[in-house]
Amino acid sequence: MANEQTPPPASGIGRKVRIVLVISLALNLLVVGVIAGGLLSGRGPGGDGRRVDLSLGPYARALDPHDVDAIRAEMRGRGLDLRRDRRAMIEDTHSFVAALRAVPYDPEKTAEILLRQRGRVAQFQALGQDLVLDRIAQMSAETRAAFADRLEREMGHIGREGGGRNN
Repeated sequence: MANEQTPPPASGIGRKVRIVLVISLALNLLVVGVIAGGLLSGRGPGGDGRRVDLSLGPYARALDPHDVDAIRAEMRGRGLDLRRDRRAMIEDTHSFVAALRAVPYDPEKTAEILLRQRGRVAQFQALGQDLVLDRIAQMSAETRAAFADRLEREMGHIGREGGGRNN
């Protein structure tokens, strides 16, 4: 009887991992949903029917509507298929739910699903960042200054702590 080994007590790590994974999934879906919704509908945070977040928050919202239109067109031109990616995210979410309910639980399978989703989000975000930076590089000094002013307003900065124009 002394040679019998009893399994170690459950440490709760499985539960903690599940919570972290669910939170990560929720954040990924939120980002993709906002981006996809904005691009597919032509609506965005600005409410003017032309804005889209592009995963860059206030930076994208501060862009001129013509720049947003150009970036959206470039994304489409590069073959970004948000409808397909959104369907894949939904399918992955169903797979994730099934993995959470599976007995025995397979943390590797669950992580694999989230990694796939993270890859999609990261790809979209990287493209958005690249296109915004390309657009900014094409701006004249006056246009960049106007963009900086809109960005300041978007950020809600009243004072210019730590810098400002001409610094």
